[in-house]
Amino acid sequence: MTDEQLLQDARSMILAEAEAVGRMADKLDASFAHAVELINTCQGRLFISGSGTSGTMARRMVHLFCSCGVAAFFLDPGTALHGPSAIIAPGDLIIALSKSGKSDDLNDFLTIARKRGAQVIGLTWAPDSPLAALSDYVIDVNSGPEGEGEGVYPFGSTLAVGAVGDALCLLARRARGIELGELTETHPSGATADLVR
Repeated sequence: MTDEQLLQDARSMILAEAEAVGRMADKLDASFAHAVELINTCQGRLFISGSGTSGTMARRMVHLFCSCGVAAFFLDPGTALHGPSAIIAPGDLIIALSKSGKSDDLNDFLTIARKRGAQVIGLTWAPDSPLAALSDYVIDVNSGPEGEGEGVYPFGSTLAVGAVGDALCLLARRARGIELGELTETHPSGATADLVR
């Protein structure tokens, strides 16, 4: 493969991923608005959960919610099935990430969580999946196969879920009246605080 072919393939991949993210803007519907409302009225704790790559994105989402002043906690579904699901209580809210909506450990955890009084927001490609059935609201994040690496790897879909999570974080911050100026106190490391001075 020549350098030019390699660069062309890389550019094509990046453009396909960008299109996958862009599709999310048109896919958002009332479920997204209801999800924001659930987050803003949550009387308990906000947990975010997922397995594999979805778990990685869940951890990213937790970090960004906390950075926006919204307390959030990552709970690994596999670990939760070995006892920690006992912390789930009425009033808690779980944002659950699964591309297929069929992750057994996640869905088993959510089944327990619902019995214990939690509400669930599901982010998935499959609105007819077991995850969707366990969710109070489902956000369809199906960004299409074009952005997936070789049609298999969760490349574009991961970025699309990240973009939807970013929107949830930002709107939750605005709804709670958390001022950007607080970043000068809470984000002293790095250059972020300098941007709001």
